[in-house]
Amino acid sequence: MSTDVRAKALGYLRDGRVTVSAATFAGLARVPYDVLAYVDGYRSTYIVRLVLDTWACSCATAGCPHVAAVQLVTGHPSVARKDAEAKDSAVLAEPPARTA
Repeated sequence: MSTDVRAKALGYLRDGRVTVSAATFAGLARVPYDVLAYVDGYRSTYIVRLVLDTWACSCATAGCPHVAAVQLVTGHPSVARKDAEAKDSAVLAEPPARTA
């Protein structure tokens, strides 16, 4: 994972630069299957889309921090997300056993 992509994506979110304009959910899905978002970047406003499981950004940069920011805010897997294994182990950890 690129620390730079993570830092930029989190910066966009922290600064309120991400606007999700539309998100379409199917049934009881927790994450949308179709997304339209705008990210106010440092040079321009970028359009981020998710259509048919494919992410795209108008910046057309590989490892795009704009896409990573939108993935974070919509609950999709992202290179900007912290280590998933550590997160899962914290959530799945058993509560301590009670002793009488």
